[in-house]
Amino acid sequence: MTHQMQALRGIRFRPHPGGCNHMWEHAVMTSEEREREAAALAELDELTAAYQEAEEVLDRAREALQASIIKHLMERNAAPGKIAAHSPYDRNHIRRIGVQAGVPPLRGKTVRSAKTSD
Repeated sequence: MTHQMQALRGIRFRPHPGGCNHMWEHAVMTSEEREREAAALAELDELTAAYQEAEEVLDRAREALQASIIKHLMERNAAPGKIAAHSPYDRNHIRRIGVQAGVPPLRGKTVRSAKTSD
């Protein structure tokens, strides 16, 4: 048994009502521990805000890139393979973006069904 397990063996705990974390019945934080916890949480809050800001910037850049891809597919300025070579997406994903945006295919269907009468 590890030292941590031996130390915890006699401690009773109760589940925290807010989730799966446990509140130890005997735990009392010193002022130094409270200060360290507050500093840690402040650092995490700051980094989380920076992360969310970076995600927003990434989302705006992704939307602008996809709008540009759709524009060039609609205008037939470049083939999907060439667009893929100049973007972070592969040719198949470029096609999916175009289909979702309603870009018409380069050519219509060439096979007609025998069941339909034209």
